[in-house]
Amino acid sequence: MALPTVETVECDILVVGGGMSGCGAAFESKYWGEDLKVVIVEKAVIERSGATGEGLSAINCYMGQRYGWNTPEDFVKYVVNDMMGLAREDLVYDVGRHVDSSVHLLEEWGLPIWKKENGEYERIGRWQIPIHGESIKPVTAEPARKAVGTENIYERIAITHLLTDANDPNRIAGAIGFGVRENKIWVFKANAVIITSG
Repeated sequence: MALPTVETVECDILVVGGGMSGCGAAFESKYWGEDLKVVIVEKAVIERSGATGEGLSAINCYMGQRYGWNTPEDFVKYVVNDMMGLAREDLVYDVGRHVDSSVHLLEEWGLPIWKKENGEYERIGRWQIPIHGESIKPVTAEPARKAVGTENIYERIAITHLLTDANDPNRIAGAIGFGVRENKIWVFKANAVIITSG
């Protein structure tokens, strides 16, 4: 067997993992850093990768603030009780504060959400809303792909190690991995690395 070839990619932000959080991190990185080169590296294909690759039947956390269902404060009480007090209330509050806008963005991108005749979202219990979620990964992958550019998405590459800065061993400066379908080693050098892989 021949020795693998080595490819090097340099970028401003490297996103390791192309699941829901990886696509979201890449999209937001380009939104806030329009001129930055953002790269996604994924061991599969971003349209079907991650825990939601096969789809979902519901979104498990929706405040429903536009309908007066819940508030972020209600969510903090619920989570703190559910976790028997072991929760950072400030972080839980931030999730509660932003989750509805994330759901609305998913709907704007094309995710079908079940609705009542009056247009209000259907509800399952206090926090969940049902969706036609078999398409949730393609729906989230498309905006990420458009944001960073197809040329900045590297699929079928398994990242195995993080690289540290030669001058500062406490600073992550990239990652290294191998092609799962080709005899190639990939070296990614980055100013910032976001890990979203499982």
